[in-house]
Amino acid sequence: MANIISSLLATQPNGMWETIITFFESGIGNFAISIILLTLIIKIIMSPIDFFNRRTSKNMAKMQAKIQPQMEAINKKYANDPNLKNQKLSELYKREKINPMGSCWVMLLNLGLTLAIFITLLNGMNAMASYKIQDQYEQLMVAYVQDYAGEELNLDQEGLSVYEICSPFVIEMNSLEDGEEKTQILNNANQNVVETYEQTKESFLWIDNIWMADSPFNNSVPSYSEYANVARLSNDERNNEEFESVYDYIMNPLRETRGRTNGYFILLVICAGVTFLNQWLVIRKNKQNNAAQKAGWGTAIFMTVFMAFFTLFYTTMFSLYMITGQIVGLVMTPIFDAINNAIDKHQEKKSEPKDRLKRI
Repeated sequence: MANIISSLLATQPNGMWETIITFFESGIGNFAISIILLTLIIKIIMSPIDFFNRRTSKNMAKMQAKIQPQMEAINKKYANDPNLKNQKLSELYKREKINPMGSCWVMLLNLGLTLAIFITLLNGMNAMASYKIQDQYEQLMVAYVQDYAGEELNLDQEGLSVYEICSPFVIEMNSLEDGEEKTQILNNANQNVVETYEQTKESFLWIDNIWMADSPFNNSVPSYSEYANVARLSNDERNNEEFESVYDYIMNPLRETRGRTNGYFILLVICAGVTFLNQWLVIRKNKQNNAAQKAGWGTAIFMTVFMAFFTLFYTTMFSLYMITGQIVGLVMTPIFDAINNAIDKHQEKKSEPKDRLKRI
């Protein structure tokens, strides 16, 4: 029992992303806006790599289009000899000074960094959500027993968690003989919890609890099973009947009076819509053959479902990160296209004959 209880003490996460977000929040005063700001900064830092990736891909597409007739002729002529066909294609690439792997390395670098940020930030958000929801519960626990315990409540007892200090008072309060005194004690305790909850909850727009998903199936005040999931309790901790009872004594009245629908799938719709729009613009911009277009639509559907999944099952904080990233990508696409077109025009002018007198 002691090992289980000691592990329930909320510990401030100290990972890179958690530290950065907490730093921003200390100045802004809102975690949701902090994650939006962090996403903007990440996108700005990543923009040169993103632009170089798009530039390289565009140049490769132009070179591929230029040699497409020759590639088709080689594929047709050596259709029955794969080895010779590959040799001839390699010679064609070498002759035209085309390096297919050149664009692949840039793409892999961009993809690798994007995935690394995605995964580490997801883990950081989960750790932060676990800490914040446990920390809030500990504050509510103290608020629940503070009037009843009075001077006996000493939170500075070495080696004891908040739960170990407060839970005996919670159990004692709810074990009192039914009557006016017990009713008054519990009413005061519940009122203290409500006041502390209003001071400690993290909301954003229509979402009452940013540490849970924007979903009509979630109550903004989590049940014990929901709390266990977000707090990432072990199976032994989840099955601790005493811990569950203490949680229910404190949180169920709060859930009934202050709990409400935590969302309406608005972030899910926005995230899925912006993701699909981004993919559709790529397909529309690139003039591809039927096979490539089918692959593009497959990627669009996969990415839309992928992003919607994380929006549905993970915290509002991480959903805001994904949506902000997609919107920034949508805004930067025409900017990158304009820069690419300007570079192309500049290169075309440089390649024109300098001596115009020869044209006369």
